[in-house]
Amino acid sequence: MAGPIRTIRQAARHGMILAVTCRGCGHVARFLASDVVQFVNPVREIEALPFSCGECGLKDCSVKASEYDRDRRPDIVVWRPMRLR
Repeated sequence: MAGPIRTIRQAARHGMILAVTCRGCGHVARFLASDVVQFVNPVREIEALPFSCGECGLKDCSVKASEYDRDRRPDIVVWRPMRLR
């Protein structure tokens, strides 16, 4: 990579996974950055993404981007975001 990944657009371009951790209860959920970029402003910084915990409902979450090696898949669950009407 050429430099640090700061925006959701950069993370999606590099095929990264976002690990969202609730600061209250510690629950972790993972999303593909390419899925999340469809729901938020693509120039938004990764740390400023608006997530809320699915377990306790707290809106204080930390977001961390990491690389996803398609040849060596980790044993994790990746969620798909969606908007309900």
